[in-house]
Amino acid sequence: MTELERYAAARLRFGQQHLSKTMVVWFIHSNRDMGTGRWVALLQVDIAIIGSGIAGASLAAALADTGLSVALFDRRNEPLDTARGDHIQPAVQPLLARWGVLDAMLAAGAEYRAGTRWFDAQGSHVLTVPVPEIEGAASAFLFLNHEKIGQVLLDRACQSGAVNVAGISQWEVERIDQGWRIDWCSDSASSAVKCTLLVGADGTASSLRQRFDIPVERHRYQYPIAVLYGRQLAVPDARTLDVYLGHERMISMIPRTGGETKVGFPVSSDEIAFWRNEPEERLHERLFRWCPTAEFDSLAFGAIYPPVSQKSGAYRGEGALTLIGDARHAMHPARSMGMNTCFRVADQLAGLLGTLPPGFHEDAVRSLLKQFDAEFEAELTPRLAENHAAGLQMDTITGAGFPDLVEQLQRASENAGMLEAMALKAAGAKG
Repeated sequence: MTELERYAAARLRFGQQHLSKTMVVWFIHSNRDMGTGRWVALLQVDIAIIGSGIAGASLAAALADTGLSVALFDRRNEPLDTARGDHIQPAVQPLLARWGVLDAMLAAGAEYRAGTRWFDAQGSHVLTVPVPEIEGAASAFLFLNHEKIGQVLLDRACQSGAVNVAGISQWEVERIDQGWRIDWCSDSASSAVKCTLLVGADGTASSLRQRFDIPVERHRYQYPIAVLYGRQLAVPDARTLDVYLGHERMISMIPRTGGETKVGFPVSSDEIAFWRNEPEERLHERLFRWCPTAEFDSLAFGAIYPPVSQKSGAYRGEGALTLIGDARHAMHPARSMGMNTCFRVADQLAGLLGTLPPGFHEDAVRSLLKQFDAEFEAELTPRLAENHAAGLQMDTITGAGFPDLVEQLQRASENAGMLEAMALKAAGAKG
């Protein structure tokens, strides 16, 4: 096999047209771990990211113009489902513009929304939290279905030369001199990657975190979250996120593109079968009982998932390794902070890594990771605490605490300072 043939074969294996020839080092290798006994392309990159969801794709997109070589790996072939975060805070949108993805999200169908409206158990309006004026921030929230956000970020990363390896069925990582080696295989290919920095963006149950015994603090909330998808009878031109403090629970009505609405609320274990299996008219009846002023033309079950809050410690072993996304800071969906925090962390880490030259030494990146860990603790720990408090507030079935919350919202409606503070937090400017 000629060098040109090997290069062409590698492009097919990796499924990328952006793989530069200078990034590939060729050698004959009998892969003892995967047992293929075939030619293997050993890809040499600066940074390997395990997980190509929002966190991993965000970091790769944020690194697009740094000159650093990046490879992403994931078991999935498609972005995560849309039952996840899809609203981008005004204070975060400048990051996306700087990465070169904001216009692409708008081209993919992203829409703008105003603030958040709160309603009591009778469906009466209590408070509207507006979008505040923040210097350098957008004037509205942005929303786009989760899987489309992920695809835009991946496209940006790959356009800049990142290698995206999807559909992996098996992978192994081992420490080597001045870096890491990842051996992987799929149904159609197998290969290996050598990197200096290994980043785990592989979710709440992170295999990398388990592999290297990185400590984690975790809180499992009492009730899982049910997600419905529907279309309301009246969809205003100016979309808002609506929260109903019903007799039995807190219900969030989250705008989706195309005039659709995502409805999220906690459920007890004996209710799950109802939401999964009952006909549409029964879903309408139950939801109308909780939200009497929110009428739907169509309504369908989407998903049920258990929310969790967790924070992982820093890696203290040999080599350069760090965790991001849910692997590092999983959050309750209350306040829509999880994805926005991923964007912030990716920007923070990319800003540090971008000071390094291509082919950087392990010692150089290890010192930057110490700085990253310190900044994470200082800046993001308060956000995690705030989100956890909101998660506990939402994690109720009885609604016993809602009168107090309604009273708090009513006070905010009469106090400009309180209202501004709520608006700034919601927009991502503080907290």
